[in-house]
Amino acid sequence: MKPDETLAALQHRFARAATSLEGRPVEEISLSAWLREDLGVSARERIEIYAHAYFERIHAVLREDFGALHAALGEAAFHDLAKLYLMARPPRSFSLRFVAESLPGFLAGPVAELFRRRWPFAADLAALEWAIADLFDAPDSPILARESLASLGPEAWGSVRLRLTPAQRVLALDWPVVELHEAWAAGRALPALEPRATRVLVHRRAEQVFYREISALEAHALQRVGEGADLEALCASIADELSDDGAVAHAVALLERWLADHLLAAIEAG
Repeated sequence: MKPDETLAALQHRFARAATSLEGRPVEEISLSAWLREDLGVSARERIEIYAHAYFERIHAVLREDFGALHAALGEAAFHDLAKLYLMARPPRSFSLRFVAESLPGFLAGPVAELFRRRWPFAADLAALEWAIADLFDAPDSPILARESLASLGPEAWGSVRLRLTPAQRVLALDWPVVELHEAWAAGRALPALEPRATRVLVHRRAEQVFYREISALEAHALQRVGEGADLEALCASIADELSDDGAVAHAVALLERWLADHLLAAIEAG
């Protein structure tokens, strides 16, 4: 270590060397000047242990959060994807909680084109798996009880505004990756996929995250609820696609499902 080098500067150099993923030796740092060599282990070998452990820890987190993607790509390709991802999008936080946050976008970008050619559904599958992991830690909120709606008088129903819980998300995908994820979760062989536009609702109920494909009509209805539409406006938007009689029945069926799925957090009287 240079006589005038501060501890902070030394720590910065060490961190840069330990997190280097390019596979090149760290010649710019005179390791023997500040890293002890003993027990027959050289300074370079010691720092390589840290570098290996750094990648393997993050690799394990990615493998855990993206189990279906790992199964679809295979160990070797997933390993290469993880390394390329970390080189292009190095973590910006000390927490491992968000290390996988950018992987879906990375897979959809130009750097990951080779992976998309072989697995064109990869970005959509990563988006589904990240939503599952992310919503597990979404904020809690009071759940709307059926009794709260039942207590409203008929004159108040039209102006009621529902609220969605923060632990839900609707994904617009180009591939039916729900089929692949369900097969992986059940231990079945992964199916071959053909492109098909799908909308997937991911949500947490109690301590478990669920997901299901939903219709374009339900996706639009959830969007209207999120925008603050009252029940009268919600029924009107459904009626644009269905008959007036069918709109009311469909709105009631959606409310029943949303209550059961714990998607609704509170009501507001207009």
